[in-house]
Amino acid sequence: MTKIGKFVTRAAAVVLAAGLAGSFASQAQAEWPERAVTLVVPYGPGASNDTFTRALADILTQKMGQPFIVENRAGAGGFTGSRSAADSEPDGYTFLEVPNSVVGFEPLMKVDLNPLEDLKPVGLLARAPTAMVVPASLGVNTVAEFIAHAKANPDSTFYGAAGIGTTQQQHAELFNQSTGLKLLPVNYKSSADAQTDLMAGRLQVMFVTVASTLGQIESGQLKLLAYSDDNYPKGAPDAPTLAQEGVEGMEIAQIFWSIWAPAGTPDEIVDAMNAEINEALQNEKFEDLMAKTGATPAPGTPEDLIKVIKDERKLVDDFLQLGLME
Repeated sequence: MTKIGKFVTRAAAVVLAAGLAGSFASQAQAEWPERAVTLVVPYGPGASNDTFTRALADILTQKMGQPFIVENRAGAGGFTGSRSAADSEPDGYTFLEVPNSVVGFEPLMKVDLNPLEDLKPVGLLARAPTAMVVPASLGVNTVAEFIAHAKANPDSTFYGAAGIGTTQQQHAELFNQSTGLKLLPVNYKSSADAQTDLMAGRLQVMFVTVASTLGQIESGQLKLLAYSDDNYPKGAPDAPTLAQEGVEGMEIAQIFWSIWAPAGTPDEIVDAMNAEINEALQNEKFEDLMAKTGATPAPGTPEDLIKVIKDERKLVDDFLQLGLME
């Protein structure tokens, strides 16, 4: 065989091997998932992130024929679990559920995690206004009464948050800015820990989702004073907006839940997961859960999530310029 013939034969073999490898990869992705899939929640059990992710996991397990397992990896305001998910193998068997706080890890907490570089957007789960809740034992029934209490007790009016840079802290500091108050921050390992102290009266207020406090509101342990705006669905506890109560500028205090994959996860798997999430959001079980907990399903594309993240980053930058997070 001539040298040219040998070269052509080797080249053809290389092309064939590459084609077979691509075919095998496509086949593997088409058969995804072939084993258990982990959904990392970087907060403790019981709060809205955990509630929504477990509902999603149940639906996907039934639909996909493989277990979708929720793992709570709490710590550092959500950074610990988020970083571990980002460092996982990008093979489609680890995903991360995280709220707005993912945007603040780098600029606010000064830790190494940029969602648009270290993670790959999959899609939104839901949106909700933030809810202002206080312990029933505080004895206030309106936002005006709370403000009067805080002004009269500036050294003993505390808000809780699941760490620096979380939406709970951002929204509490925005409330400070909007009212001229100086509510004192207390940071916790998880939102559930903070809510335990809120019910006990060791904290005086939190800005959270109704999803995470619904049981305590219904039992009378906590009192819902207001929402940041009125985009909560039917079935959620009724309450005025903060603007209606005289506190302007809180409309931007929104919460979203989203799903991410480690950077480098194949597009085919991300697209498949996005399609499954969007379908799950139309499931009656999921719709009922959100209707009861003050959230609205938010189906969409990975690109929609990117836009939300960029808008949220602008809000964080505005907080920094105003000195709200110092």
